[in-house]
Amino acid sequence: MAISTVTQCLLLLLYYSYVPPIVADPSPRPELPHKTSQELPYNAELRSFPNDRLYRAYHVIQRFKSTITADPKNTTATWTGYDICGNTTYLGFFCLTPTGRAEDLTVAGIIWNGYGLRAPTLQGFIDKLPDLAFFHSASNYFTGDVPHLDSLPYLYNLDVDKEDIPVHPNSANFYTDSTIHGGGRCINGDIHLRINVTLDPHMKRWGWGMIPAGATSARALLLNYNDLSGALPANIGFSKLSYFALANNKLTGPIPSSIGQAKDTLFELLLLNNQLSGCLPHELGMLTKTTVIDAGKNQLTGPIPPSFSCLSSVEQLNLGENRLYGQVPDALCKLGRLANLTLAGNYFSSVGPACSALIKEGVLDVKRNCIPGLANQRAPAECTSFMSQPKASCPAASAPVSCPAEAAADAKKMAPEGRAAAKDYASYVTYATLHE
Repeated sequence: MAISTVTQCLLLLLYYSYVPPIVADPSPRPELPHKTSQELPYNAELRSFPNDRLYRAYHVIQRFKSTITADPKNTTATWTGYDICGNTTYLGFFCLTPTGRAEDLTVAGIIWNGYGLRAPTLQGFIDKLPDLAFFHSASNYFTGDVPHLDSLPYLYNLDVDKEDIPVHPNSANFYTDSTIHGGGRCINGDIHLRINVTLDPHMKRWGWGMIPAGATSARALLLNYNDLSGALPANIGFSKLSYFALANNKLTGPIPSSIGQAKDTLFELLLLNNQLSGCLPHELGMLTKTTVIDAGKNQLTGPIPPSFSCLSSVEQLNLGENRLYGQVPDALCKLGRLANLTLAGNYFSSVGPACSALIKEGVLDVKRNCIPGLANQRAPAECTSFMSQPKASCPAASAPVSCPAEAAADAKKMAPEGRAAAKDYASYVTYATLHE
């Protein structure tokens, strides 16, 4: 099949996604004239739309469209008219009926990967689409702060009256298999869903995929490779995100302690290659359901908090290329699900027996640190210079830790000798969408 017709498949966990690379257009990006509020090209009445959800979404989209200053693929030319959920209109927007009722058709996903759009901010856009569960927008030119999402009221579970869920003809097709079980109207079995996004700029298509059970309230925000700056929102942990990727931006400041509020929802966190600073918060170690934590290539400092021994589900932990120091906690190295622990490019000075074993297994990378007796370490003079510099106080480094009962039980069950083989990076949502 020719590359121009290759279908790019996104696998969602109730809008959870795997997106293979779509290469951004390298051609010059033309600047578009900015429109004032008096020039906004829309006047619409509620009766023109299937429901008030789409009516409100229309106005949000048109307001945001007026702020776009570059659109090299002329994508926004399709954002006209009232048919937001059409196959050839409003490219990049995807509609679903999360409740299974046709009258609840709504904008639930946005995919602008590689569109090259430029706008001064996403605030006032994605935070004004209350049913948005999936947003993937790598390789664009959005600036400003990370949008505040804690106020979004998205609380859908996928309720059904029977196995075949009715759908709108232009919405994603839900397919439920025979494994549905459980009481009431709540699905506990597998739901099959896939969004097929073609490279044809004039068409969006739907297809099939799989959503594992128990993920009926997941939501994803994937904003790798943009120009986002400023601090992470202080209340980011209240955003109900399951997949959160902000790699390769210009974010500054600390990782907010509110991240601990996401302990029941957050599966993957990707903050790679920003300018984040400050100490690792105690609360980051309380993310007992998180499988990926990647804060590599930042300016984080201090010791690793003892709470990291509670990360019972973590498989990929990357804190490399920061300014961390002290001893690598041996309790961290005893976590049985760890497939990769990257601490290279820091200033750690010692490792315990469990960590030494992981180094031999190739699970733990501590190259370019200050650990005596290990190969490929920093020069002694470089280590001495760093250690002599004033250090910020990091309260989490000495905070007592009591892991949640469930996490403690998991840690006991997962012995190092039973460690699972490392999975391919593409099997993780956030890593799979990490591309230029």
